[in-house]
Amino acid sequence: MNSGMMLRMLCCLAVFAVYLYLMIEKQNQINYLSMQIPKVHKDLKTIEEENIRLRFTIDSFESPDHLMQLIQSPEYAHLKQPSLKEVFYLAEGTPLHVEETPVTTKIVTPFKPQPVLAVGANH
Repeated sequence: MNSGMMLRMLCCLAVFAVYLYLMIEKQNQINYLSMQIPKVHKDLKTIEEENIRLRFTIDSFESPDHLMQLIQSPEYAHLKQPSLKEVFYLAEGTPLHVEETPVTTKIVTPFKPQPVLAVGANH
């Protein structure tokens, strides 16, 4: 064998060795990540359960029954419940129309505000 052929064989062998090393490294990364999946899945389930628990706590705290109980407690006795004259309900999706005149600008509302009870009302 001549030296040129031997040099080509060594170059090919070196390139193959580097390629093999990189493939093994990539396979090791994939295996590491696949071993992490169960742990991450368990952490995700824990976080989802915590979110459900916190959502239930928030919903039970903001429930009308609980809020009415809080109104009766002495801690919140200084708070004032608004009267019907102080609460106005604006219909959703109805924009205010502004008409401009050369002299003055006035706001025209297409509806008359209706007083509503603010506690526990769903519209």
